[in-house]
Amino acid sequence: MKIYTITLNPVYDIFYHVPILKFREENQASSVSVFTGGKGVNVSRALLGCGFDTRAYLLLGHENCQPFIEGMTVAQIPTRLFYTEGRMRENVTLIDGEGNETRIVMNNFSANPETLDYILATLKKEVTPDDIIACCGRFPAGIPTEYTVKFVEELKTITDKVALDTKSIGLSDTLKIAPWFIKPNEKEVEALVGYPCHEKEVALKAAEELHSRGIKHVLISMGDRGAVYCGELGKCTVELPKITSVSSVGAGDSTVAGFIAGYSENPTLENCARTACAYGTACCLEPGTN
Repeated sequence: MKIYTITLNPVYDIFYHVPILKFREENQASSVSVFTGGKGVNVSRALLGCGFDTRAYLLLGHENCQPFIEGMTVAQIPTRLFYTEGRMRENVTLIDGEGNETRIVMNNFSANPETLDYILATLKKEVTPDDIIACCGRFPAGIPTEYTVKFVEELKTITDKVALDTKSIGLSDTLKIAPWFIKPNEKEVEALVGYPCHEKEVALKAAEELHSRGIKHVLISMGDRGAVYCGELGKCTVELPKITSVSSVGAGDSTVAGFIAGYSENPTLENCARTACAYGTACCLEPGTN
């Protein structure tokens, strides 16, 4: 079994450590770190680091893609690279002396359906029905909503194990697609089901509702309060160990990687839920998106 990730809107994650962050004033940064990222990239990085066979499909903007390619080479992540015109995103995270994070998120290049058709054709030549595809992150500008849905539906013709982690597709279309796995956080699941899910009991109810409507595995992450799961393996809540977080960026992506890893090795309720949350927690102990 091989795990393919698709990132159609990758990013340079730039972290400035600002001991005292003051708005509307000049701020002095004590250090800066740059990571090649994007949700699917983060999933592949976590899986590769734990010995899993993975390949990242990436759509890059010509204008500033070379440092990204070099970063992927250094990380030794196997890739398939596709290109479009324009500049890739550069997201900035400001971390103050207390560990609070302020993010500035950018959207840059656009793409067209023909580019995605070419990516699909390449996937169909390489991926087998036993493999897993994780389609992660926002779709770029220029891709109509109806084509976004069609793209993911086409992925399901390649393998029925399609993990979907994107804000580009709403509830009705997510239910229409019925992906193999989703991992919304509290805000994202609220947008899907239409009611607040701050308490675990309510979040578990939302997971049960989404599973009953055709999604095989639903894991809702709730930050340091843990997670809830409902799906073909059963249902449960998960508690997390207390840690001092270094960076939460990429923790959700690592959680996706952890569920896939757990399922690949031993598809039981306890193992998949535990491994998912272990990966997400481990990510918070490392800087950047590691």
